[in-house]
Amino acid sequence: MEFNWLSLSPHLILAGGALVLISVAVVGRRFAAAVAPYFTTAVALAAGGAAIWLWQHPATAWFGALTVDPLFVVFAVIFAATLALVALLSTGYGALEGSDRPEYYALLMLVTCAVAFMASATNLVLIYVALEFSSILSYVLVGYLRGDRLSGEAGLKYFLYGAAASAVMLLGFALLYGLTGTTDVGALAERLPRMALRFDTWGHATAVAPTEGLSATLSPVLFFLAFALIMVGLGYKISAVPFHMWAPDAYQGAPTPIAAFLSVASKASGFAVILRLVLALHGPLGLVYAGWTKYLAALAVASMVFAVVVGIVQRDVRRILAYSSIAHAGFALLGIVADTHLGFSSVLVYLVLYAAMNIGAFGVVAALGHVIGGYDLKDYLGLGRRHPVLAAALTVFLLALAGIPPLAGFFAKFYILAALLAQGYIFLAVVAILASVVALFLYARILKPMYFDVPPAEVEKPRRLSFAAAAALLICFVFTLAAGLWPHLLVSWAKAAVVPLLPNI
Repeated sequence: MEFNWLSLSPHLILAGGALVLISVAVVGRRFAAAVAPYFTTAVALAAGGAAIWLWQHPATAWFGALTVDPLFVVFAVIFAATLALVALLSTGYGALEGSDRPEYYALLMLVTCAVAFMASATNLVLIYVALEFSSILSYVLVGYLRGDRLSGEAGLKYFLYGAAASAVMLLGFALLYGLTGTTDVGALAERLPRMALRFDTWGHATAVAPTEGLSATLSPVLFFLAFALIMVGLGYKISAVPFHMWAPDAYQGAPTPIAAFLSVASKASGFAVILRLVLALHGPLGLVYAGWTKYLAALAVASMVFAVVVGIVQRDVRRILAYSSIAHAGFALLGIVADTHLGFSSVLVYLVLYAAMNIGAFGVVAALGHVIGGYDLKDYLGLGRRHPVLAAALTVFLLALAGIPPLAGFFAKFYILAALLAQGYIFLAVVAILASVVALFLYARILKPMYFDVPPAEVEKPRRLSFAAAAALLICFVFTLAAGLWPHLLVSWAKAAVVPLLPNI
């Protein structure tokens, strides 16, 4: 594959769009603030269109450190769609009125560019730099509401957790480099199998024709430890238990559209790196795959069980959705544990469908926060009669997140369970089903006051939802319904992205 600058077009469009918006804001701030959400949406659509064009034009760049392939295209489309929807939803979010909006949208485009680099990076150094870039921008966005104490506190907590997780992941990268002498993922895949004949025990194995500069022995314990440390950083990115502590506070304190963005784009970027590493290093990982899959399975089970149990006692709707997001991260991890084409492709299907459902849910919550002025469950009393349209939309999104057929969430979970059962992981499938049942009660805690409780005596004056925000919610609503009726199109697309990278299983 030959490199040309067109292969970087999604990244360049996003970065260039941010620079253009900032430049326009310097000479005409009012004009930039007025056009910012729509300009951001146009940039997102252009970046997504460029990514789709690249499906048939794979390429590499920077001596193989960056790869543009169908797997990247899937994630680039997720990022672009998330950026467009969040930009539109931000127009209806009252807390952003009067703020430095051009910078807000420029930051959104830059963080989307950063996660796009994460999805295409095939070098440990570039992965780390892209992850740090996206994290730093995310800290700023979470704490963007300077006059809000919760927003500042959330940004600080997010920064502290992120810095610690990043340092641990960097240690894992350093350990992997020390074992192999390279940071290139492709070179790792070639060197690791040659370094050891077999690993019958958790001791040292004699190397077979070691590469020059590498040690003559390789410990599977160290190999496993390196990937376990890397998963600390990536687990923080996808908000998997026990690396989730930042998520509830960040989702509650951040502007709600930013919470929607983090719950989808940040999570998807973490899964992009996990899939990239697992698919590229599938053979070497087989050397310790029993321990590796048990590690991921433990993270998945802990995320699902812990999130639904703790989420039940929450009263802030944003925190409930935060724990819901943690549970969904655990569910998606099970697709990687399955270790099959169906399992890996089901993760892509899950992330695409989850994006529409979760952005829709957060979007309605953001709109309701602007309309009713609160996010506590008591603020949702009688909402079905006070605001029937928004209440109905939120009901559909919550039921989809719970996995009720024939909505999109049912098929997202169905393909994960099918991949598990095909490999004989009965226990994991049962745990996932039971967690989904308990999660239904989690969402019912929001639905109950909406439809079964009496509304307050004093009802707020109705406020109009912005046209752009309404359009974003409608897109999420239609996709959530349509994807549940025609999921096979998305499944075939996901398989086409995965199978070429792992043809031998």
